[in-house]
Amino acid sequence: MHPIKALTLHQPWATLIEKHWKEVETRSWYTDYRGPLAICAGKKHDADGKMLHLVLNSIRGCPAMLPPFEELPFGCVVAIGNLVACTSTANVEENALKLKPPFQPYNGWEVERHFGNYGPDRWAWILRDIHAVVPYIPIRGYQKLWNWTPPVVT
Repeated sequence: MHPIKALTLHQPWATLIEKHWKEVETRSWYTDYRGPLAICAGKKHDADGKMLHLVLNSIRGCPAMLPPFEELPFGCVVAIGNLVACTSTANVEENALKLKPPFQPYNGWEVERHFGNYGPDRWAWILRDIHAVVPYIPIRGYQKLWNWTPPVVT
């Protein structure tokens, strides 16, 4: 197998992408990379992630519940999809409609914005064709984009 790019996220953000509840990842940095992307759940039990996990029930329109925080997968690849665009968060909705085909989050922008930092000078990474990896594949995650070689399936 050839390597593909991978992005490591804290939980519950990795699982939100895996479950199709989050389709836009926000970052403080731009990438010109487009193509296959492995979504990895980091090993660290992040305090901000644990807090988001606790408040998901209170978000109006939140599509579903997550398992208890301690039962989320950590230190593994949870999904593979495609990074199709990277645009400023300031005009992400307008630019998403210019994609071919146009992009609209399945759960709407109101819900999507609860799962990312859409502040000034940030970037929205638009994801498509997300598929869960079953079973999860253990990994050691890294910062930024990194190369991951999927295991050979026999």
